[in-house]
Amino acid sequence: MTQTVVAYTDGACSGNPGAGAWAYRLQWPDGSVSESAGATAMTTNNREELKAVREALRAVRAHIGADPGWRIVVRTDSLGVINWLSRTWKRKANLDLYPGIDSLMDSRVRFEHVRGHSGEPGNERVDALAVAAVERQLAQGPQLAPPQRELPLG
Repeated sequence: MTQTVVAYTDGACSGNPGAGAWAYRLQWPDGSVSESAGATAMTTNNREELKAVREALRAVRAHIGADPGWRIVVRTDSLGVINWLSRTWKRKANLDLYPGIDSLMDSRVRFEHVRGHSGEPGNERVDALAVAAVERQLAQGPQLAPPQRELPLG
């Protein structure tokens, strides 16, 4: 018997680059839900969209392992994510993220595009989680740049 978990994912950014966040919502066949979000002080929207998928797949894999009886449907409003991860588009940026995502991908994973801000409850929820995480990040105040060594005069 095949079971399906639906993973809604989203990323958000205040400025691009700027403070950003990722979020996911996992809807399990038994009706239970698990959600998570995380933020970064300086990032881009595309990085956070990709990190949302990575974190969702990590959480799913922690629960189901390699069980072939499971299907994972990732619903995202990012066509970039779908096209980069399915390798329809050439990967030119965020190359450091792909190995961690690719290792979680297999034939059980399928992507579905959902229109953002269109009333889809799962997508609206992850958008709200990501935006709230960005707001928490911004509330921490400006991030200090790492100290730079002094340059000699002359």
